[in-house]
Amino acid sequence: MKEFMMIPRGFTGLPMDEGFLTTAENKKNYAVAVADWNYGPEMPTNEAGANKEFYAGLAEAMQCDEKDARRKHCSNCDYYDNSFMTQVRIERIPMAAYDKGAGFRGHCEKLNFICNDMRVCQAWEDEEEED
Repeated sequence: MKEFMMIPRGFTGLPMDEGFLTTAENKKNYAVAVADWNYGPEMPTNEAGANKEFYAGLAEAMQCDEKDARRKHCSNCDYYDNSFMTQVRIERIPMAAYDKGAGFRGHCEKLNFICNDMRVCQAWEDEEEED
């Protein structure tokens, strides 16, 4: 059986001097994701057919049909990291207005910002399957 890492009692996170995304970098990179990578939709929902204009545009940009575009989410993208230690790091970044109602937060390793699992952008890549 593989050994696992025990989190010591009283674990309060990582040292502040450990490098990670800053709030200012996150804000800047989020703006780039929206402007240049079609990150959205602005008001994500699981309702079928919602945000038609967004998904039709995404489908055109990604050269797929709208049904396939709707299947893509940050949470099933290869660049989405929501591991335990990443979540600890993300907690340093205050919730932004765009985080509300958009699902869980994760780190986009490609665009280097805090993304939400119910959104998607043109940088989306299928997760690589492990052998």
